[in-house]
Amino acid sequence: MSFDLIDLAIISLIMGIIGIYAYYRYREEKHKEQQMLIPTLESYREKYIKERKLFAEKAETLRKKLEEIEKEFHKIKANINNYKWTEDEKEILRNLKGTEYERIFTIIFEILGFKVLEPEIYKDCNIDIIIETTDNKRVCVDFVDYTQRKKLNENYIKELLKGKEKYNCQSIWILTNRFLDDDVEDMIYEYDINLFEFNQLVRFFPSYRIVDDYDENRTKYHNFELLHKETRDEVIRRDLWIKEVEEKLEEIKRKRGKK
Repeated sequence: MSFDLIDLAIISLIMGIIGIYAYYRYREEKHKEQQMLIPTLESYREKYIKERKLFAEKAETLRKKLEEIEKEFHKIKANINNYKWTEDEKEILRNLKGTEYERIFTIIFEILGFKVLEPEIYKDCNIDIIIETTDNKRVCVDFVDYTQRKKLNENYIKELLKGKEKYNCQSIWILTNRFLDDDVEDMIYEYDINLFEFNQLVRFFPSYRIVDDYDENRTKYHNFELLHKETRDEVIRRDLWIKEVEEKLEEIKRKRGKK
């Protein structure tokens, strides 16, 4: 099949008409898009402003919730004397061991207002933690559960004394949840170390129940703190988007004003 000049001319004319139509359609759509740009941007701005308000209100609600939980912390600390050891709790105390025993009394020290520090190396010189008093005095603390009492000999005590000097502590406390043999007690007191046996723990420290309440409150605080931060981030994000839209609107209006 061959084309003569007339056919080619007709095809060229049709293609030209299609091209012109497509061009004007493009110009028309572009014009509509330009005309709709400001209303679209204004619509986005209104949307972001509403969202910002909702997130800001939610953030304020969460902030108040954090304040309430903060008050609970103070309430727990103010009512330490109410956490007396029950007989069941005493039995649990007798059988605490290892990291759980250390964890409970470490948190109790924090609740009592001590600053808790870790030795440079885990159990360095037999020291589990170092506590700092409000007048900046340091105490080396060693937790000895009922399974570890046999390790308390003279070499063990000398290691604690070495740690006392290394960490610039004014004294050493040994906390054990059972009772020690008399000769071991005498040796400990001979080296001027403060010993807290089962009876002293029950007498001078609040029940581990305070740790359960404190941990529960701390978990709630942490969860609400995360939610509050995420919500505040959404507010900040909307602030940024609103600013970007307003800058774009200002730019468009400035350009149109020059035409």
